[in-house]
Amino acid sequence: MSWFQGKKVFISGGSAGIGRATAELLAKQGASVFIIARGEERLKETVAALVALGAEGQVFGSASVDVTQPDDVKNVAAQALEQLGGLDVLICNSGFARTGTTDTLEASHYTDMLDVNYLGHVNVVRAFLPHFIAQKHGDISLVTSMMGFMSVWAYGAYSASKFAIVGFAEALRQEMLFHDVRVTLFYPTTTKTPGLEAENESKPPLLWQLESESAFNKTYEASQAAEALLKGVRKGRFINFCGFDTWLVYTANRLFPGFTRWMSDGELRKAAKKVESKKAAD
Repeated sequence: MSWFQGKKVFISGGSAGIGRATAELLAKQGASVFIIARGEERLKETVAALVALGAEGQVFGSASVDVTQPDDVKNVAAQALEQLGGLDVLICNSGFARTGTTDTLEASHYTDMLDVNYLGHVNVVRAFLPHFIAQKHGDISLVTSMMGFMSVWAYGAYSASKFAIVGFAEALRQEMLFHDVRVTLFYPTTTKTPGLEAENESKPPLLWQLESESAFNKTYEASQAAEALLKGVRKGRFINFCGFDTWLVYTANRLFPGFTRWMSDGELRKAAKKVESKKAAD
């Protein structure tokens, strides 16, 4: 029997990408799931898919909400707790990426990503915290990014929001020690999702070239990321990755930061030369 059999799970950003893949995997494993996102149509489609994957006795629900609005999130949290009959696992997954250099991005790009990616997680956690503290058990999983432990050209604004999640999670983990609530962090790398497709629409040519050849940039399916995320929750391990390659980059960056920067700088210069060569050829 799956560890998630009979568990009650809430997922923000649950209608697409890693969030949806996680919800579907949980449905197959016997969990009841409540998802939130902004788009109502996609939420309805996802809930219908969960019902088809689940079995009698499982509960599936959804609500359209903007995670940047704390009061709205609190109202939805109350709705989810009532519909599910409690909560065992909270997965904070909402987020988006906008790439660009500091001189090309607008101030709103920075604040928007901080509001959704970082404060969205904070708002969801705060909405459910009284419940977890009262019941004295449960799991809170915060999805950050590989860009939450290192950054590269044109990812400064996005990375700032993801680094913030890590700092928040570090403190939250200790706070929850007194309440027997486990906190886990998940560092996905590039994942095939609708969010990635949207991100790609605004990527500068140099970033396309850099990512196409980078040793740091293996791409995963959303289902692979979901499996790794849930494995981390089940084990209660604080830091979790999609695969060995991301763990290797994380470890190298912590132990030998000068080396990883040297590699990253070399890849950037190489990519820039190729972009310039293509321009000259055109």
